[in-house]
Amino acid sequence: MNTLNHKLVRDLVSMKSQAITIGLVIAAGIAVMISSRSAYDSLLLARDKFYIDNRFSDGFAEISRAPQSYKESISLIPGISYIETRIVREAVLDFPNKKLPTTGRFVSITNNINQVAIQSGRMPNGEEEIVLSETFANANKLSVGDSIIGILGGKRKKLIVVGTGLSPEFVYVFKAPNPMPDDEHFGIIWMDQKGLESAFDMQGAFNSLVFNFAPGYTRTSVLKELDKLLEKYGGLGAYDRDKLPSHSFLRDEFKQLRTTAYTIPIIFLSVAAFLLHIVTTRIVSKEREQIATLKALGYSNKTILLHYVKLISMITFAGSCVGLFSGIYLGDAMTNLYGQFYKFPNLKFIFKPTLGLEGIFIGLLSGGVGAIFSINQVTNLQPAQAMRPPTPERYNTIFIEKYFSRLSTQTKMIIRNLFQRPFRTVLSILGISTSVMIMVIGTFSRDAIDSMLNLQFDVMQRESLSLSFISPVSSNALNEIKLMNGVEYAEGYRMVPIRIRKGLSSKEFLLQGIPREAELRRLVDKDRRILNPPKSGILLNSVLSEKLGIVSGDTVTLEILEGNRNKVDVKVEGTVEEMLGQGAYMERSAVNKLLGEGNSVSFITIRTDSKYESDLLRKLKEYPRIAGISTREGVLKSFYDTMSRSLLVTTFILLGFASVIAVGVVYNTAMIALSERSFELGSLRILGFTRTEVFQILAGELTVITIISLPIGGFLGYVLAWTMMNSVDTEGFKIPLVISVKTYGIAVLTTIMTAMFSFYILHRKIKSMDLLRILKVRE
Repeated sequence: MNTLNHKLVRDLVSMKSQAITIGLVIAAGIAVMISSRSAYDSLLLARDKFYIDNRFSDGFAEISRAPQSYKESISLIPGISYIETRIVREAVLDFPNKKLPTTGRFVSITNNINQVAIQSGRMPNGEEEIVLSETFANANKLSVGDSIIGILGGKRKKLIVVGTGLSPEFVYVFKAPNPMPDDEHFGIIWMDQKGLESAFDMQGAFNSLVFNFAPGYTRTSVLKELDKLLEKYGGLGAYDRDKLPSHSFLRDEFKQLRTTAYTIPIIFLSVAAFLLHIVTTRIVSKEREQIATLKALGYSNKTILLHYVKLISMITFAGSCVGLFSGIYLGDAMTNLYGQFYKFPNLKFIFKPTLGLEGIFIGLLSGGVGAIFSINQVTNLQPAQAMRPPTPERYNTIFIEKYFSRLSTQTKMIIRNLFQRPFRTVLSILGISTSVMIMVIGTFSRDAIDSMLNLQFDVMQRESLSLSFISPVSSNALNEIKLMNGVEYAEGYRMVPIRIRKGLSSKEFLLQGIPREAELRRLVDKDRRILNPPKSGILLNSVLSEKLGIVSGDTVTLEILEGNRNKVDVKVEGTVEEMLGQGAYMERSAVNKLLGEGNSVSFITIRTDSKYESDLLRKLKEYPRIAGISTREGVLKSFYDTMSRSLLVTTFILLGFASVIAVGVVYNTAMIALSERSFELGSLRILGFTRTEVFQILAGELTVITIISLPIGGFLGYVLAWTMMNSVDTEGFKIPLVISVKTYGIAVLTTIMTAMFSFYILHRKIKSMDLLRILKVRE
């Protein structure tokens, strides 16, 4: 081993603590990049393969009912290359041992499009055999050979499970308006076409279409043509796969993963580059006499530069390797976590070796960028000049001292040191701010979800349970339910699918007829004031109105997609805020009038006496016209179960990484300050300063930097959270940007604790300072 390599080993040993903290910051950045990118690659490959292997359709259309013979007319539309008809209906399932109701979406099996990937058993054959979505079967401990009871078309029917499967159409399974999957209480059930025709009285008819577009045609034009053709059979709107909830959720998740894979590592690696810059600057400054001696002995600039490049490369390479292996582990865990929400038949963790090389290269690059300017100073050092002690720095009176003349000597020293190197002070503030920002990002999701649930379920939706019907029923059904034991209060609503048009923009969703002075389902504006539904005109979801470019006072055209299919022009009276779902609202009697029908309802909400709720649910399952039952308890349970699985892991990881940054910045800043000013501090000790007073000078500087960093980090966290929330356009629900005091408190407290840890080490080093050795070096 040559002389410089001996020196390299000794340098690494002497700065091991700093090297470890810098390496950990690099490792955190590389780990986030590797884990996010590999999870993204794994999901993307699994999705694309699933879509291709099972022939995922390009488009969908829902109608009320059409004869099978009409399929041929539809297939003649230019731009449609292949089409299949099917039956899709929801129905209540009777699990006697379960309190919360269960609903199944029954889908008839198609042959050459949207094929079911069988995971166990076989495809169904006959009117009683079914295939369950795999997650639903697992959540309810159902396997091949078991049977369940479904309330199909108002009749109890025994259904035999012959298999479990997955479908590209239902990669993400949820029941609107709850956007979280609830595998135990909602599942997909595939049946033979004949079986569903018999169960739902749909012989020779269909109510759903899946199709592929022919190449070379504009999809919008094809969908418009399809809508026109389906109108006479109660068309509810055709759409391409981009608007399918399952696909759009996946698309948004991919977008977020890509954003995380590129933005978070940049933050970590920027901090690492900053740390390496100040560390190498200090090393070169400290070793200027050694560098001069080496040059005088004949070592070339290139050889000495290579020595420092090796030093930096070993730190960054080690950090990159730790990040690489940590990233592989986290990527595998993330893929498994995503697998709990997104169902693919062959979701496997994929790690591309090129990604590992890319990660190590980026780690080395960040080290190079951080150290290049400092190392370059080596070439400019002249041996004769460098062998002399550096010129003492000039400390001038800072403007603050002029206004506070009674400042103590220590305070003046702190202020002057902070202003003496403003660039480094600013970078230190930004570094610690970054850790606060990441901690805020890691924990704010729970605040946002809590706020969303509070508004949705405490202010707006206040019922204990809700019922949807196969088709509208007379308001007498509402009166009948009000008389049932356990019902404290009930309200009826009329919901009807509509298409809203404004200029060239159009959108299909539900128009909800709400009773005036409703108690269980209330409308609120952006200031959370309770609104009454208008008798004429509509209130529109605020997100929807923004997307369609509609403001209060505009006149829009409503196309009723049910019954008489009227088209009316109405005025938009205002907008409403809602977290789950997107719709328009008017008074129930006005909706009944628009439809030209009597006092009917299609949806009922109930406030129950909890003591009788189980018995009430059992009785409601027997009602033949009820298509679905959902409870407040069930929706909230699925929300919090899902959150605890995903947010807890994410929060823990980000808090850990943010702590690494905080320790890395505070600790390294402290150690460099101690190293740079050891002679000065030693002199102070000789002059009579106590260890505590010397410690207070350094700790005071770091305390000022940390205190300034806290609000800046909180602000940056808010800005980044706002950016993240607005970068995803999610159909069906809206998560508000809310960051609680508790979240800021956790971020601040964690940063202060990491700073205190660094102060403790700093105090120990000052306590063990060898004054004689320090002063001898300079002599």
